[in-house]
Amino acid sequence: MFKKLILAPIAAVVALSGCAPTGSSSFRDMSAAYREVLESYANDNVLLNIVRSSKNMPVSFLDMPSVIGTGSVGVNAGLGTNIYSNAPGSVSGFFSADPSAGLSTFAPSVGLSVNSGFNFTQSSLDNSQFMSSFLSDIRPEVVASLTNNQVGPKSILYSLVIDTIELRDKNNVVISKYFNNPYLPNYEEFQKALYTLIEAGLSTEIVMEKHVVSAPMSADALNRNLVAAVAAQAQPGVMVMPVKTGGVTQYQMVRMVPTTRMCLNKQSEEMVLGHTFAESAFCNSEAVGILPKKALMPATAAALSSAGVNKDSRLVIKLRSTRNVFDFLGTLVNLQNGNPPRMIKIMNSDAIALNPSLINDNSSAIPLFIVEKGRTSRHAITSVSYQGQTYSVPSESNSYTREVLTLLSQLLTLNKVPGSIPASPAVLIK
Repeated sequence: MFKKLILAPIAAVVALSGCAPTGSSSFRDMSAAYREVLESYANDNVLLNIVRSSKNMPVSFLDMPSVIGTGSVGVNAGLGTNIYSNAPGSVSGFFSADPSAGLSTFAPSVGLSVNSGFNFTQSSLDNSQFMSSFLSDIRPEVVASLTNNQVGPKSILYSLVIDTIELRDKNNVVISKYFNNPYLPNYEEFQKALYTLIEAGLSTEIVMEKHVVSAPMSADALNRNLVAAVAAQAQPGVMVMPVKTGGVTQYQMVRMVPTTRMCLNKQSEEMVLGHTFAESAFCNSEAVGILPKKALMPATAAALSSAGVNKDSRLVIKLRSTRNVFDFLGTLVNLQNGNPPRMIKIMNSDAIALNPSLINDNSSAIPLFIVEKGRTSRHAITSVSYQGQTYSVPSESNSYTREVLTLLSQLLTLNKVPGSIPASPAVLIK
């Protein structure tokens, strides 16, 4: 009898240890589910603002700056018994089994309960810090960062961020201009010009830009102010450089600041267009002072034959803002869901590099971005409802949609400057 009483709790302990992985598995599954929800949250946010842009409505972005997981595990154990005594009214009789009643029974029980959940803060990015970056022209260093991630061919990124391409003569008069506006009937001319530039090695590089911080000084003046000059040179990028003024060598304090600019690969440009522009147009040149949002580049093949450019001509590229990128994608949504529908397709610039004749052959182009209106699929990447209509991004399509979503997500992240996410949440959901 007493042996059974001792073994029953041991069995309960074994049962409890066997249930321990249940709680661990539950937390792991919950964490995986949270990651999936967060991914859908970000994709829905991007698609919703593209749809808003397609209707010329204000955009609004939310972010989830913090997530706190909570959980508890409860364990309970019990032992139920049925004892048939010989004489329950006395102490000695209670512990004496009744031979006619059969054996007494012992019923151990054990239970395990798991409670878990997440508290997260949802903050609005509708503030001056974020909007200032969101509405400003994209900087060349941002283009350089997005180019380095190898998400897809350059034609995808440049189709998103480039606003206009201008060809100017030596007097800075615009000869021809290409707009990255799919509504225009001659939009293919912009695409051909873009492919030509990519084929000519359009890229980015970091150059040192010189900023003057003092007036020219003679050697004697520099010696008299030697202490101040040494202190100034202790600052990052500050140095003393000789300058010629009226045939006399003087000295000047300058600050060398790294600046990202757009440029062409010299060998690629000569193969595609011939050596048309000055050395300052090419990467790894020593020229400084080029505007960071523009670049001097050779003309496209079409413009060469019609405008008669020479070494004094230049090509100016204007980058658009992140807000304008959303407007551009909103335009694609309108066109492909219009009547009649029109799909904007682009070429793979990597394929053009292998076969330049593809520039004039649009048969291998595929859609840049696809959003279906009025229907949704269970396997859609993301789906949102706006003004009574459903918009979804299909998961399976022969397009660059996934690459566009990736670049757009990274571009938004680069716009989140310090302070753009409020310290205190705008909305707290528990």
